[in-house]
Amino acid sequence: MPDSALSLSDLIGESLVDDALFAAAYEESTDGERALMKTGIARLYDWYGPRKDTAREVAERWRGGFASVRRSAPVDFALVLFDGTFASPARLLAALVPAMACGVQNILAVRVDGGGDWAHPLLTAMELAGQELVADLTREGLQGLLEALADAGASGAVIDLAGRPGLCQGRSRVAVHSPVFDRSVALFLDDGETFDLDALAFIHPDTAFTAFGADVPLPDGFVRGGGGFPAFLDAVQDVAFVPANRVGDALGRALLVLGPGQEGCWVWPELHPEFFLFHRTAWTIGD
Repeated sequence: MPDSALSLSDLIGESLVDDALFAAAYEESTDGERALMKTGIARLYDWYGPRKDTAREVAERWRGGFASVRRSAPVDFALVLFDGTFASPARLLAALVPAMACGVQNILAVRVDGGGDWAHPLLTAMELAGQELVADLTREGLQGLLEALADAGASGAVIDLAGRPGLCQGRSRVAVHSPVFDRSVALFLDDGETFDLDALAFIHPDTAFTAFGADVPLPDGFVRGGGGFPAFLDAVQDVAFVPANRVGDALGRALLVLGPGQEGCWVWPELHPEFFLFHRTAWTIGD
C-alpha cells in the first residue's frame, strides 16, 4: 500500500503524547545530555544508512531452469514498543533510528500500559531524533491499532522492547523483533578516566553496572565486582564496556562491546537493515 494511504496519527487519535511535553523535556535536559544523545543518533545513521533508494527489483535466471523476481521496499510502518519500566534513551534510539535510516515513512513509538509521567530523557531523545509520533496505549489499544493496520493491508516491522511475548505475533505482513537484554552490564576501568561514569548512569539509568578494574568512586546504582580482567570476563553476559585495547578479548564473550567515547551509544547487533524491508518473490519457468 502507498505510504500516503497510511495515517498513524488518525488511527491513534487522542493517545498521542502532547507536543508540550517534548518541549518541556528538552528544556530540562542539559547540553551535555543532549550531546550524548546526538552522538548516539549520528553513530546509528552511519551504521544503518541512510537508505537512498525507495524500492528494488531484481530479476534472475537460474541454471535449474527457472526465473525469479525479487522486490523489496521499506515497510509501510514501524512500531517501537516499550513499557513503563523502560528508561534508557540509548536503547530506545537504537530501535527508532534504524527504522528512520532504512526509509520507513510511518514510525510510531508506543509506551504500552505505561501510565504516569514520562521519563524526560526518553522524550528528549525522540525530539532530537525527529520522532514525531509517540503514543500511550493499553495492550488492548495496541491490538486495536494492529487490527486496523491489518485491515488496511499494511506491511510493518515491530521492535518489541517491552519483552511481552505474543504481543504482535501471528501477522503475515508484520515482522517482529524482540531484543533480549537482562539489563546487566560488565564494565572494566583502567583508571578513573577510562569512561565517563556519570554519562553512563544518565543514558542507561535502568541498567545494572558491575565495575571491575580500577578502584574509583562509582555513581549510585553501580556495584563493584572486584578482581581483575579475568574476573570481568567471567562476569560478561551480553554487553561489556571496556578500554579499546581490551575489545578483542571482550568480543569473545559479549554480543555488544562499547569503548570509551561511546557512552551515549547503543546498537542491537542482530537488528539488520533487511528487517525494515517488505519482500516479495516470484518463481516462473525459465527460457
